[in-house]
Amino acid sequence: MSRKTMLKEDLKMETNLRKILVVDDNQSIRCLITQMLSRLGYDVISTDSGENGLELFLKNQFDLVITDLEMSGMDGIALAGHIREKSPFTLVILMTGQDKEVTLAKIEDSSIDQAIFKPFYLTEIQEKIQSVLNRWQSGSRQTI
Repeated sequence: MSRKTMLKEDLKMETNLRKILVVDDNQSIRCLITQMLSRLGYDVISTDSGENGLELFLKNQFDLVITDLEMSGMDGIALAGHIREKSPFTLVILMTGQDKEVTLAKIEDSSIDQAIFKPFYLTEIQEKIQSVLNRWQSGSRQTI
């Protein structure tokens, strides 16, 4: 069995993570992440804004949301706050191209479980998903 297949099976078997919402106003990044997660076996829906993301979230049940920080209208932090109000157990990973220290200060007391900084490798997303799930399972919510 290949390492990629083993990672995919480990993620799917060790967690019940099935459905992921990807929110990013950059179509290229959104499509790339959606394709990668779909190939790993997840049910992925994506959209281009915080408002559309919240609308999809309210109509569907997601285990994880991966959202960009900076979007016109509702940003990723606001989206995460609305998600946490409606579904306290839904995990949220934030993507950003902003300075790491500035971003960490912004999200310190937010509803964000993990942050990933652009540019990033696609394997980093998979690692962040695994990290946030491992910490969640061990009882620690904040993983930044």
